[in-house]
Amino acid sequence: MSEAERRNRSIAGIGTSSGGIYQHVRADGLAKFTSDIDCISYEANGTVSLNGALKCNRYVVNGISKVDGDVSAEEIIVNGTSKAKGNVRANRTRVDGVFSIRGQLETESLAVNGRASLGGKLIASSVEVAGTLSADQDVECEKFEVQGGFKIHGLLNAGDVDIMLHLGCEAEDIGGERIHVRRDRKVKLLDGFVPGLAPKLKAKLIEGDDIYLEQTYAQTVRGNRVVIGPGCQIGLVEYKESYHQDEDTVVDRYIQT
Repeated sequence: MSEAERRNRSIAGIGTSSGGIYQHVRADGLAKFTSDIDCISYEANGTVSLNGALKCNRYVVNGISKVDGDVSAEEIIVNGTSKAKGNVRANRTRVDGVFSIRGQLETESLAVNGRASLGGKLIASSVEVAGTLSADQDVECEKFEVQGGFKIHGLLNAGDVDIMLHLGCEAEDIGGERIHVRRDRKVKLLDGFVPGLAPKLKAKLIEGDDIYLEQTYAQTVRGNRVVIGPGCQIGLVEYKESYHQDEDTVVDRYIQT
């Protein structure tokens, strides 16, 4: 069906509608759709529920939106609260509010300024976290940049990992080519007054080519070129080419392999 043949569907106030193929879908009140929707744009400004899957070019949530099936979109913008019970696929995903996904999220780019939580994997090219991200399974991406916080119950695997510690960060294991972890200098000043509140990165294993760590707790760090900066507690460091350790850190053992 061409765009010209699609009709618009809008609900203002309280209403129920069947799903179908539309051009633009907009809900400004309390709305319920009873089956799958295929549309150009889907905009939820009120409280909206969809008992089915959603396929669209643009998915915008300014209110509260619940989708019981999968979501497939070119662009997803969440300013309010969105829940998806299935898997989500998109080219661009931006979360300024709250986005909860029971399944996995596959997207080219993900920007989280609010809060995103995933029950499955996160697969992306670039991930930027200024808010908080939680994932119950692995995170796989090319670039992982953080100025907020995250908790990953699995492997964080990225080509480039760049973490500025504003909040606590945690993963089971971290692997990448370049892994760079620093604490924010403003947080460093506050740490002088309340040392126990300094945000930290926690992981069992950190493995990469070039590794620089601050404020990190890890059982094992393994890399080619490794620098353990201030505020770290590391059980074992294994390095191939070079190793440096700050005097304000604790490393139980280090070996060259």
